[in-house]
Amino acid sequence: MGDEWLYSDGGRQRFNATTLQQYGYIIYPNNTISNYSSCVLAFGGYIPTVISNGSWYNSTGCDTPVRPIRTRGTIGIVTAIIFGIALVLSLVALNKHGKSFLPAEKRFRLVGRRWPWYWCIITASVGLVSGFTAVDVDRVWVLGTAAIFHFIFYLVTLPTCLAAVWEMTRNWASFEERKGVDEDFTMYRQDDLRSKIEFYEPLIFYLFNFLSFFLSILRAWNPIARSNSHVITDARFQASSVFSFLAWGTIVVAHFIARHYYRPKSIPWKIPVCLVLILIRIAFNIGSAFNYSISQLRYQATPAYIYCLGYLPVLLTLSVILYSGWKEPNEDQELLRLRNTRNETLDQEMSAMPDRKSIGKSGTERKPQTDRARRASHAPAHDYWGDGDHREPV
Repeated sequence: MGDEWLYSDGGRQRFNATTLQQYGYIIYPNNTISNYSSCVLAFGGYIPTVISNGSWYNSTGCDTPVRPIRTRGTIGIVTAIIFGIALVLSLVALNKHGKSFLPAEKRFRLVGRRWPWYWCIITASVGLVSGFTAVDVDRVWVLGTAAIFHFIFYLVTLPTCLAAVWEMTRNWASFEERKGVDEDFTMYRQDDLRSKIEFYEPLIFYLFNFLSFFLSILRAWNPIARSNSHVITDARFQASSVFSFLAWGTIVVAHFIARHYYRPKSIPWKIPVCLVLILIRIAFNIGSAFNYSISQLRYQATPAYIYCLGYLPVLLTLSVILYSGWKEPNEDQELLRLRNTRNETLDQEMSAMPDRKSIGKSGTERKPQTDRARRASHAPAHDYWGDGDHREPV
């Protein structure tokens, strides 16, 4: 008679063995019953009942939050709030830098300087969702939908933040070119090697960045939610982390190419700082893809790893971009200021130059002559009539 029953929760709950076997249900050591299509809790106060058609009533799903909130969830709420603040500041920066005060130019489109803030908005949004979904990761008995959303949006913050850093760097180079063209229209041609390199740079960056996104995000997530070590450290995650590093390297190369061609007087501090900060997150991704013990996708992972080495570099990178956006003026307004400065300098130079009428042929300034000196300088008039009555011309 005992063979007709299967037990869970230390023998305190029993289930019909024939029904469970007929529908492929297995009782696991963590006191859950699952056939990979449905999973229910079977311990303590969670007492499900299976009927002859294989369905359950009075059951609680394995991914239902049943535990109290823990460290990961508490820090996740704080992280989500910070991302929410970054989202608001990104919208403010977009409103400031996205305005136009000059006629539209085909060569320098307005949308080009809006893209850094678009990517900041996307990064802050996915970080906000990831932070709030972290609340239920430690509360569920078996990782499920909440963990999948948490990990997916966490991983998306890297390619979106990388795109924000890329657009910030590209926009800086574009404004250096714009300032040069505004001063001298023939300074930078549109058919030289520089322009060809700048055409292919974004294609290369977004190719690497998209491959990183595709390999890490667009895949089956149920094995990852179960913390399968072979899946978490498979070739796709490893290749994704390497492509992120190649995308980062593209930004570095593009930055040095821009410095070579435009020769700016100074380099904005935000570019090297952002590159160093986001490199920390990339290095953590590479380490997680090759070493299961520090993987941020592991259920048993220490929250300090994912928040200090995962979220914090992204938040600091966003903070640097937003702070620089708050301090720096709108590009059109800065261009108008530079024009006014050049005009004032030109006016001062023109006012300091002597009048052309007062300069002699030798380049020395003429001195005014008296009437007597002017009369003495004229040759004597010829006496055509011979009457001796000669008068000097007046």
